[in-house]
Amino acid sequence: MGPPRLVVLGNGSRQMARAYVDRVVEVVRTVPGVDLVGVDLSPDSDLTACPADVAVVVGGDGTVLHTVRRMDGHPTPIIGVNAGRLGFLADLTVETFVERLPDLTVRRYTIEKLMTMSVTVATPRGPTRVFRALNDAVLRASPYFRMVEIGLSIDGESVMSYRGDGLIVATPVGSTAHSLSAGGPILPPSAHMFVVTPICAHSLTQRPLVDGGHKTYELTPHGEGIATVLVVDGQIQIPLQEGDRVTIRRGDPPFPIVRLPGYSFYDTLRAKLGWGAYPAGDRGPST
Repeated sequence: MGPPRLVVLGNGSRQMARAYVDRVVEVVRTVPGVDLVGVDLSPDSDLTACPADVAVVVGGDGTVLHTVRRMDGHPTPIIGVNAGRLGFLADLTVETFVERLPDLTVRRYTIEKLMTMSVTVATPRGPTRVFRALNDAVLRASPYFRMVEIGLSIDGESVMSYRGDGLIVATPVGSTAHSLSAGGPILPPSAHMFVVTPICAHSLTQRPLVDGGHKTYELTPHGEGIATVLVVDGQIQIPLQEGDRVTIRRGDPPFPIVRLPGYSFYDTLRAKLGWGAYPAGDRGPST
């Protein structure tokens, strides 16, 4: 087996991201035992035939999510280098990436396969469209500050009609994103479940629901004249009307992400969100 082939990807429209990419590329080119096969900062190039063993994605989680869609059904394992404010997918600093490059050169890493979702939009007004997502699909009012009603069916069984600001269906990876801020539970990335989280529910009885990743979830907006929008991974927006149907299933294939030795999901929660930390001034249990 030859040296690992790396490609560096990033958001070329952001000056700060370009500076981070330049530093990563400079270091990679000086390290023996790594084959740098390309640098791509384009926002829309085809990544379905990426000629690399590992794609180093420099940016924030949004850049990683955009990369997932560009790779479509032919993903290359990625390692995320953070050039933003907060990163769960792009969780390494540039300094940490440089320190851990020797692990990449000898292929001392594992590849975790993250569950994705396939989001299908069917409407009587046009063709059916399918979107690939890693984090979540959100139905919400458009514009804001209007209450919407969204029906949920799971495997063909009508489960509930939610009334409020909207509804989130998230993967385990997406459980620490929009869903978490709306009061949803944290799922480990290795889980095979979906979490359904209402946004500002109109009833106290409507709570987040966790169910199997092998099931089919159908969401339908109700209420003639009430504008609703579907948001996929926080980046794609599709206007919906009554009569439209959004169907969510586990995506195929899963998305591969590189885990270096010592990676811990709970360490990431503590470092990125201060999860489990004591309030300021509280030194913890007395000894």
